[in-house]
Amino acid sequence: MRRWIQCCIPLWIVMLVAASTTTAFAEGFKLTTEEKAPPEDVRTDVTDHLNPTVHLISGEGDPFFEFWFAKSVDISKAATTMKDLIENLDEIALLGLLVVHDNEERADFRDDIIDPGTYVMRMCLQPQDGNHMGTSPYETFALLIIQDRDEEAVGYDDPIDMADIAAEHTAAEHPPILAFQPLEDPEGEYPRLTKHEDEEWHYLAIQFPATIEGEESKMSVNIVFEGIGDIE
Repeated sequence: MRRWIQCCIPLWIVMLVAASTTTAFAEGFKLTTEEKAPPEDVRTDVTDHLNPTVHLISGEGDPFFEFWFAKSVDISKAATTMKDLIENLDEIALLGLLVVHDNEERADFRDDIIDPGTYVMRMCLQPQDGNHMGTSPYETFALLIIQDRDEEAVGYDDPIDMADIAAEHTAAEHPPILAFQPLEDPEGEYPRLTKHEDEEWHYLAIQFPATIEGEESKMSVNIVFEGIGDIE
């Protein structure tokens, strides 16, 4: 009997660890992580590349955002700064999956309302034209593509077509975006919530496993989940 109990204790420990969650608080927001499968209606060639940990962000009530991030990202070449490293990502690279809940109204980096739904997040660069100059200190963004249009968008293999599809069916006639900013100082625990006091941007800090020219590395980013750019 004693031997049976001794064998079962590790199993209980494993079960408790698998079911455990972590929670962090910052400036009126709460971050919780747990193991959870993505929505079943997302196609497998997306979900197969996602980490099984979901990142739930909430305010005073239930979570309004659920993020699953890519298991790894491929970066074409090394760089001396995190900014340059992120810019070396393919422009349509898979970053993750985002579920936007309908319990409270949420806006993107342009202050456009994000409709509730499931979105595939893909890397995009801000167009360098007169309509976009000066709106953000960085050119890198996570483009949100409603999940049932993502296969069509990546089929074109073109960032402009991808953005056009993401913009369809939006009241703003602009693709929903979240600022995807480099975190040059990689020290600290991940994931975490922080804030840019001057801009009043609230960040979810994430560190992606990355492959750079065949070598394993890390890519550290801040995702602006609350706050807007200079849209004047």
